[in-house]
Amino acid sequence: MKKMDAKRIPFEQLPITNRFMFAMVFGHKEIAKPFLEAVLGIRIHELKDPVPEKSIDISPFYKGIRYDVFVKETGPDGETLRSFDIEMQMEDNEDIPKRTRYYQAMCDSEALNKGEVYYKLKDLYIMFLCPEDIFGQGNAVYRFKNLEVDNPKIELGDLCYKNFYIFNKYRDVAEKSIREYLEYFATRNPSSPETKKIDRMVKWYQTDNETRKRYMTWQQEIDIAVYRERQRAKEIQKQADAEKARADRYEKMLRELGKL
Repeated sequence: MKKMDAKRIPFEQLPITNRFMFAMVFGHKEIAKPFLEAVLGIRIHELKDPVPEKSIDISPFYKGIRYDVFVKETGPDGETLRSFDIEMQMEDNEDIPKRTRYYQAMCDSEALNKGEVYYKLKDLYIMFLCPEDIFGQGNAVYRFKNLEVDNPKIELGDLCYKNFYIFNKYRDVAEKSIREYLEYFATRNPSSPETKKIDRMVKWYQTDNETRKRYMTWQQEIDIAVYRERQRAKEIQKQADAEKARADRYEKMLRELGKL
C-alpha cells in the first residue's frame, strides 16, 4: 500500500509523477512502447494495451497488489514474450526492494495456470521511477538480476529483472533516450518528441471531465484503503500491547512466587 500525497493536488494541476496521471498516460501503448524501448534498450514486437492500476488478488487470505501500469509484449501469434510492471514511486518508505520481491511472486503466480510447467515463465521487468536515490550509492540507474555470489559471471537465469531510475539525477545519465524521459519526470519540461507527446496527453487529461470523475473515485478508493490499513495497524498494535501486558503479568506472578 503506497502512502497518500501529504498535500492533495488539485486535479487540473496533476503532474505526470502523480500515480493516477502516470497510470492514465502510460496506459496508452503508443506512450509505453517507446518508453520501454528507450530505457531498456530493447525492441518490442507488439504491446497489448497496457493495464493501468491493474489489481491482483490471488487469494482472500493474502495481500493483493495494484500495479501502476502492467503491460505484456506479444509475438506474431499473440503469445506473451515479456511482461513489464512500471511503477511511479514518489516516496521512499523503505520497503521498495522487498515490494519488488512480492510483485515478482504475484506476477509469476498469475502467469502460470495450475499444472503448467515453470519453463513457460517469460522475462519479467519490474521498473521503479523514483525522484531520490533510494540506495544512496550515487547512481542514476540501478539494474538488478540474480547472480552467483562467488562467481558473478554465472546468472541464475530466472528471467526477472528489477530496474530503478532516479529521475532527479537525470544529468548523470549518458544515454540521451533515457535522460530525456527522466528529465521530464524531474522538471516537467519536455525536450523530445516523445516527452512532448506525454506532456500533451497530461494537459488533455487535466481538462477532461470524465477523467476528473474517475480521479475522484480513485482518490476515494485510496483514502478508504489507507484508512483500513491504519485501522489494521492499530489492531495489530493493540494485540501486541495485550500480549506484552499478559507476559508482564505472568512475569510478575513468577516473581511473586519466587521462581525468578
